Amino acid sequence: MLRQDTTSIRIHSALDANRFVQQTAPGQEDAVQLLDRNTKALVALIQQSPESAYAVELYEGKGGVTAIVSAPNGLRYFALPGAKISLPGLTLEMPGDPIRANPHTQRQAVARHQVQSITRQAMILGAGLATRFEPISGDNTQYAKPSVPLVGERSVIRCIAEAIARDQFTQVFINTYYKPESLKASLAPLERSDITYIDESAPSGTAGGLRKILEAPEYRGQWDARLPMLIVQGDAVTDVNFSALMAAHLANKAAVTIGCQVVRDEDVSKFGIIETDRSAEDGQSGSIVGFMEKPSLAEAGPHRLGSTGFYIFSPEAYPIVTQVYQAKLEAAQKAAKAQGEAVPQEVLLDFAMDLFPEVLRQTQAGKVRTHQGEAMSLYAQVVEGYWCDIGNPAQYLETVHEVYAGKVDVEMPQQPEAFYHQGIIYWPGAKALAEESGAVLSGNVVVARPFGKRT
Repeated sequence: MLRQDTTSIRIHSALDANRFVQQTAPGQEDAVQLLDRNTKALVALIQQSPESAYAVELYEGKGGVTAIVSAPNGLRYFALPGAKISLPGLTLEMPGDPIRANPHTQRQAVARHQVQSITRQAMILGAGLATRFEPISGDNTQYAKPSVPLVGERSVIRCIAEAIARDQFTQVFINTYYKPESLKASLAPLERSDITYIDESAPSGTAGGLRKILEAPEYRGQWDARLPMLIVQGDAVTDVNFSALMAAHLANKAAVTIGCQVVRDEDVSKFGIIETDRSAEDGQSGSIVGFMEKPSLAEAGPHRLGSTGFYIFSPEAYPIVTQVYQAKLEAAQKAAKAQGEAVPQEVLLDFAMDLFPEVLRQTQAGKVRTHQGEAMSLYAQVVEGYWCDIGNPAQYLETVHEVYAGKVDVEMPQQPEAFYHQGIIYWPGAKALAEESGAVLSGNVVVARPFGKRT
């Protein structure tokens, strides 16, 4: 029977609250081991003295099981499988293989030709809830996912803003919703006056921010309806050449271009795969003819393109955005009236589910044309360089490992050991506090200092 003055573990499970069982570790009356009820596999081993001032929680979500250790000095230690933490009065071990940089990732020499000068306007999508990224973002650290530190003091979204600025996309729109204070604070050091925030009071869908730019009166005069717009996901880590993507977009007379990368055979079933006519020299890029959602290798056939979430919209495609939205809103309002329900004033708008199918339909029907009357396409273009969507905590760790391993063309901090040491990730100001606490860490640990706690 567990002693009442030993570790108290709270378990959060997004899948099954009864999945785990905790029991005394054999031969260690002060230790608790957490087992998977189905496989009996050891998930965590925690030993804590009654005098310990640390709180321990176990969180189980789409990224796996994470132990959260909250310290009196405000730090949060996030331990993933393969992690070991030793603090005064507390030891914690998470069995498993430590996450390291992906051995298949090679640093690509991205060709830097002439920087594009077609348009200044771009949009970074920053309003997502990032539920798969819990517990590292959100209420545990008060950070929005795009604003979590990536390299030194610089956040994921700051690195994106710097990357697109190098390619002269400098009139930037960023939509916000969840924890917007942390997102804006992470971009403040750029001292940019050409960033316009679209602060949303409710989720509007992945394409909702773009729709608001095109329709809302307050953004008139801030964007040019005659010029194309680059759109980038706010949680991407990349060194892709966006000028090259723009050049391909123009050369292919595309209404919309989707930036893609080739997916390995073993990963095909994990992605939405884009079907093209494979008309380009690389044998994969081309006009889009269809989409497949996580197909088997046999179903995918020769197609290997997965979307990076980098899009370019031509002015000819802007009306499709408003058309699709208005049709979807009217349908939702009609259905609500028929059911006697409250009539919605807005609906969600999604790139993949709503916009791209309609762009494909209209381009294949020859309804989208240039001013010269030439037919336009929905195009998939392979982009060179590093790209990763930090979808969950495990992917975040792997990506940070790759950044510090030199696999990404990103500016490094002057003192990298203050933020990354022997595989441990330290958020700004966290390393000194951890060392003062006598922390001994190994494996997969993120040492976080929640947003706003800078005293």
